[in-house]
This record gives sequence, C-alpha cells and structure tokens, in this order.
Amino acid sequence: MNKDQRTEDHLGMLDEYGHRLFIIPAEIRGFFQRRKKIVHVFLLIVFLLLPWIHLGGHQAIWVDIPGRHFTFFGLSLYAHDAPLIFFVLMILTLSLALLTALVGRAWCGWACPQTVFIETIYRQIETWIEGNYIARRKLRDQDLDLRKIRLGLTKWAAYFVVSSLIAHSFVAYFVGSKNLLTMIEGSPEQNMSYFVFVSLMTLVLMFNFGWFREQFCLIMCPYGRFQSVLMDSHSLTVMYDEKRGEPRKGQWQEGQEKGDCVSCQRCVQVCPTGIDIRNGTQFECIACTACIDACDEIMEKVHKPKGLIRYKALTEKKIQWFRSRVLSYGGLLLISVIALIVLLSVNKPYRIEVLRGKDAPYTIVPMWGKNVVQNHFDVRFESHSQEELQVQIEIDGPLANQFQMIVPENPMRVVAGEKRNLPIFIQAPETIFSGLTQIPLDIRFTELKSGEVLLKKTITFVGPAK
Repeated sequence: MNKDQRTEDHLGMLDEYGHRLFIIPAEIRGFFQRRKKIVHVFLLIVFLLLPWIHLGGHQAIWVDIPGRHFTFFGLSLYAHDAPLIFFVLMILTLSLALLTALVGRAWCGWACPQTVFIETIYRQIETWIEGNYIARRKLRDQDLDLRKIRLGLTKWAAYFVVSSLIAHSFVAYFVGSKNLLTMIEGSPEQNMSYFVFVSLMTLVLMFNFGWFREQFCLIMCPYGRFQSVLMDSHSLTVMYDEKRGEPRKGQWQEGQEKGDCVSCQRCVQVCPTGIDIRNGTQFECIACTACIDACDEIMEKVHKPKGLIRYKALTEKKIQWFRSRVLSYGGLLLISVIALIVLLSVNKPYRIEVLRGKDAPYTIVPMWGKNVVQNHFDVRFESHSQEELQVQIEIDGPLANQFQMIVPENPMRVVAGEKRNLPIFIQAPETIFSGLTQIPLDIRFTELKSGEVLLKKTITFVGPAK
C-alpha cells in the first residue's frame, strides 16, 4: 500500500502492519491558512514577550508558586484568593466548552500550543533544512547515508535551540524573568533544580514537537475524546459534503450522476494527522482547515464550486445557534464572569488583623506615681498592593484622649507584597475602670498618601474592676 493512502480500518498514522508512518503533510496556501498563520504568529509573539513585559515595575503574568502569589496585568492574587482563581479556571473551561459547542475543535486547529509550535516553527525548520514536503518524503524513505545524517543532525540541533528558548520562556512565567536572567548569568550549581527542570523540559519539547507530534493529539490529549460530549448536530465542524461529492471519481457507475470529488487525494496529502476527511467526522481531525483550502484549490482548477469540504453541521436543518447546550454553557460562563467581577470589586489589596497578644490579658505598670493598665496587641498586615504603603495607626473615638499607644514604627511602612507583624501596646490609667473590666476601643488604620481609611476596628481593652 502506498504510504500516502489511507483506509477506514486503521489510523492514518499507521501502515497496514501497524507501524507508525511519520506524516509529512503537503504545504498548502489558501483563505484559512493565511489567516491561521496570522493567528499563530500573534500567539507566539504573545507567549514569548509576556514574561518580559512589566507593568508598574511588576511582571505582567507571574505565577509564583513558592510565594503563593499570582500576578495578572497588575492584579495580584494570593493563596487565600482561591475563589478568584477558581472562577478564572471556570471561565477558561466554560469558554472552551462554548467554543466547541459552536465551532467544534477550532481550538485545536487554531490556538492549541501543540499545533502552533509544530506548524509555525518546527515544520518551518524542516522546510528550511530538508526542503519542501516532496523532498522530505524522499529523504524519509531513502536509506541512511551521510547526507541524511548531516541534515538530521542540523535539524535536531535547530530543534534544540528553539526548544530551549521555549522552555526558558515558559519557566519565566513561574520564576520571574528578572530572576531567570540572573540564573542564566550565574553558575548552574547555584540553581541546580531549575537548571535540571529547564534541561528536561527542553528534551521533552524536542521529543514532542520534533517526533511525537500528532501522536500526542491521538493518544494523550483527552480533548479529542470528550469533544463529542460538548458538540451536537448543530455544531460547526470541518466536514466533507458527501451528497455533493459522491460518487467520487473511480466509483462512478453507468447512468449514475457523477459527484464533484475527483479522488485527487489532496485533502489526505495535506492532513497533519493523516486522515481522510471523506470518511466522516473522526476524533483525529483537529479542524486545521488544511483540507478545505486544498479541496478549494482543486475545485477551482476543475471549474467546480468551492466548499466541497467546508465548515458545516451534521444537521440538514437550519443551524440553531441559541440552543439549550449553547445557552447552558453561555449562562454558566456569564455567571462565572459576573461572580469574578463582583469578587474583584470587593477584594482589597491588603489584609489587616488585630489580635490580642499571647501574654497576660493586661498588666499593671507603675508610672509617675500611679498605676497604668497596659494591653498588648499584634497587628498583622499583608499587602497585596503593587505600591509601598505608609499606614498611620491611631486610637479613635470619644475616649481616645485617655489612652496612649506605643508602637515601634508609626506610620508603618509596608512595601509591595510584604507581610508584617507589628506589636502595639495601649495604656490607660487604672482609674478608667470604674465598675468595668472591659472597654470597647476603636483602632483606625489610614494610608497617608491617599488619606484612605483602610480599616477601623473595635477592640476590647481589658483591666481590673474598680
């Protein structure tokens, strides 16, 4: 059997003996491929540049796992902001579900990193080094010689360079781009764990994008398996128009009206997963639209209407865009977006706690010939702001002039993202406890630069009954 022929009884990436065929799809240009190339280049630029973009002195996107800190375009989230992160993940998941319900596996063909990196970088490297798809297929099938070894080593050396670049860019999202530069300039022994991780990731990327390729989509990626759960008969997907195309050339019978398919195999030649789209909807299809442009090219040459392969739905009826599945996904997505906005609006860029000290509830301190009652409190201040804060701590209320507060630092200086513990001691004359053991007292925290009252908290000042 010819290696470029595919049948319905086995995967397109396997021959009749079950051995893997290393698929080398033919190059194709067309309406969808031009637009897809623009999308892929844009996504690559975003991925590579985002770790190096800083807003207000902070990395645009930084997932600091050891510090349990997540920065997203000026928004800082911490471990205790887990509900916010949950809704972010829900929005991403429901967006993918809604997209699949509407246009099938558009994510796989247009935005999945597996597709973007392979099509835009790794296949281009092959073309530059080994030639077009015809030359590469001949090289694949020929016996091993010095030229094949030389081209293979050159190609894999280029794979290593770009894989290392991708691995370092990916790690920059987690360790910080500035920290990454410091690590690169220093010795690997100083950051051995990161050095080993980046090295292993480079090798994994080389293996995946350079050799494993469509095997990942067919064997490991779960999305292709459960996409059918998210789709229905009204979902758009890349399909062959069987009514118009059949009977195809070679299957025509006497007196039968001929279909438009001329059995050129062009749609199979350009498929990166090796399937024949004419065999119907298949989980191997990643909706890359290469077969659409390839078929349109042939239809134009044989003077027949384009669209024999196109985006279409299984149903023959008019597509219902606002159906229950779409409304359900869209409704849940809208709820998640609203919930995230509400939580962000009430989320404060700081956290202040005033806790009673762990020593005695109060102490009697002799001072200037009289007894003074002293209470010990601990202030815990956690800044989520991207700027330094100057916080003034004051006693508030009608009894404020009868109390004295002793603080090691007032105003308290809190740098961006810092956690601080500050002891405060509040004193009052013993005579203030006339028949009382507890007195409510207000503590006010004011940010000096903006004048904003960050917190006004009522604490209990305790002492002996008189």
